[in-house]
Amino acid sequence: GGVPPWDLTDAIDSGDIGLAIERVHRMLGAGSMHSLQVLAILTTHFRRILALEGADVRNEADAAARLGLKGKSTFPAKKALGRANRLGYDGSAQAIGFLAQADVDLRGKTAWPEELVLEVLVARLARLSR
Repeated sequence: GGVPPWDLTDAIDSGDIGLAIERVHRMLGAGSMHSLQVLAILTTHFRRILALEGADVRNEADAAARLGLKGKSTFPAKKALGRANRLGYDGSAQAIGFLAQADVDLRGKTAWPEELVLEVLVARLARLSR
């Protein structure tokens, strides 16, 4: 079956390339997601990280406010803040570059199959975590 989006982003954030690729396959196959939907999930995840990079954010409540997250749970903000701290500016900028390249590739710049574009993307993003 399919997997929830955080299974993919957690695999990427942990640096587990094999698991991240397996999660993409499950999302595209049994999960019946379109490649651009997967890209949107990853873009949202890294956009949050980039929004916290260099911001005057001291805790997860500050991070949640900065990200405009509503509700009682600040867990997504906590994850994004921890990831922003580990990646730093250079890593965050590199991740956004990888996402932009995958976007144009999925829209026809290369003749690669969509699945291959996403495999390369998640491998690059997971490698940043190592």
